Amino acid sequence: MYLAIAVDGVALHQPEVTTDLYASYHQRLTAEKLDAVLAEHDAGEVLPGAAHVMIPVATLRRLAAGRVPEGWDADFEAMLTFARGKGWLSEDGDAVRAHLERER
Repeated sequence: MYLAIAVDGVALHQPEVTTDLYASYHQRLTAEKLDAVLAEHDAGEVLPGAAHVMIPVATLRRLAAGRVPEGWDADFEAMLTFARGKGWLSEDGDAVRAHLERER
């Protein structure tokens, strides 16, 4: 799954794919603008260095709702468990780190 970030909002693509998580953007957005768009849509924040974002787990669930197959919750929980083991989950478990890449 990936979170697409645009000037006018965010969208979750391929929510059924729980083996890969990243965020992407097409426009030439600055880290500050990316952060503003994420904040406006309750979709996380850009981490220092602008190579990663922290995405709220609740946001991923909200954007995936009604669009995923049966069994997705278990797969999503497995993804979060894997992320925790790698140090990619916030201490409180409320947000997951994702690589941020600019689409060309």
